[in-house]
Amino acid sequence: MYSVSTHSGMKLITYADLLVLSSSIFNVRIRTISSFLLIFIIIRRSSSFRRRAQFILPGRCPIMSVRYKDIEHLQEDPTLNENPKGNHSTYRGVIMNRWIPQPFSGLICFLSALCICLLFIIITLIVTITRQGVDQTEQNIEVKLRNLSLGVDSRVKKLSQDDSRMMEKLTNIETFVKDMRGSLNSDIQKILEAMASQTDETQKEDNNSTDPFCEVGWKHYGINCYYFSRHVRPWESAKKDCEMKKAHLVVINDKQENDFLQDLSQYWTTWIGLTDVDGSWKWVDGTSYAATPKFWRPGQPDNWFGHGLGGGEDCAHLKGPNGWNDGPCSQGFPYICEKKMP
Repeated sequence: MYSVSTHSGMKLITYADLLVLSSSIFNVRIRTISSFLLIFIIIRRSSSFRRRAQFILPGRCPIMSVRYKDIEHLQEDPTLNENPKGNHSTYRGVIMNRWIPQPFSGLICFLSALCICLLFIIITLIVTITRQGVDQTEQNIEVKLRNLSLGVDSRVKKLSQDDSRMMEKLTNIETFVKDMRGSLNSDIQKILEAMASQTDETQKEDNNSTDPFCEVGWKHYGINCYYFSRHVRPWESAKKDCEMKKAHLVVINDKQENDFLQDLSQYWTTWIGLTDVDGSWKWVDGTSYAATPKFWRPGQPDNWFGHGLGGGEDCAHLKGPNGWNDGPCSQGFPYICEKKMP
């Protein structure tokens, strides 16, 4: 069952309508065939009646149709006078009976023709009336199918409009979430920078007792001096700040140095001088990455793209006591600078 909308409301198109149309067309065909069969039977019967009006004369007479005016030309058979035993009137009556035509054959032909004409008129009327009914049914079905098509088209257009509005809403929500994420990241960076400034001031106050081997604020390990900055910067900005201090981001050469740096950073997440922005991991001072030990956390580096900051994770940092981790270079963290003792 189909539902369609018209100017007068909702109408229903069922399979019964299609069955009615098929049945009407089938009945017309049956009636037409029956009518032609009836005409054929009447014509055959008429031919049979005409054959009955003919007969074969005995003796020398050929097959012929007998007409009433032929009786006037009948002649007396001369052999009747030669037969003394026969009755003249009797034999003549027999001969005349043989020649008298059937009086109803013409009437039958007339009635047959009249019946055929009437039957033809009746068949024509039946076919015309039935055809009009079939045409009307076809028009009704066509109107219903047209209404169905219009209803389906309107529904499809409405669904398309609803889909467009839904996609627009989803796009707006996605844009809003991205803006909120960027705003939150910016606020977090500002908070971390403020905290780092405060800690830098505290660190300067605590570093009044300078290391005898390094500058103020620096601490030595082995033959190198290290500066831990709590100022939050992206990896590239931290690298440039270390270079301004005539140093570089820290390069880790063994486990003891790694443990020292974790103590120095107090287990903060801290940038180190290791990156793979060129496709392979490299230390900033050119030290061979393959020749140095690695202290990656389990499952790292994973180059994760789900952080929402764009790109993958191409810069390494110390992450607590569990080892190294890769992160997006645009993210802000404290950092450690390293340089040779003066």
